[in-house]
Amino acid sequence: MDMKIYRRHYETIRDMIKDLGIDGTDEYLQEEMKIVTKNVSALREKVDKLKDTLAKITNTDERTHIEYDVQDQEDLLRNLLLKLKIIDERYVCFKEYVRARS
Repeated sequence: MDMKIYRRHYETIRDMIKDLGIDGTDEYLQEEMKIVTKNVSALREKVDKLKDTLAKITNTDERTHIEYDVQDQEDLLRNLLLKLKIIDERYVCFKEYVRARS
């Protein structure tokens, strides 16, 4: 693991373990990852449906409205993917922290 990433999450992981214990922290981090993964999946489906709808629309006003919706949803998806990346880094850091302390 990259030490910069480890250092970035170290205090958070340490504090979580202090408050929740190792098992509680593990459970919390896994649940957080599941929730965000489900949100990413649902949002991808929503973007796909909007794009399908967009392909069928001929009215310029409706088309513009849906194009804005697609853009908004894609921006949200990028944010969720970044959040998922950070959650994954935090979980890997947690595993490294626990392994190093064992």
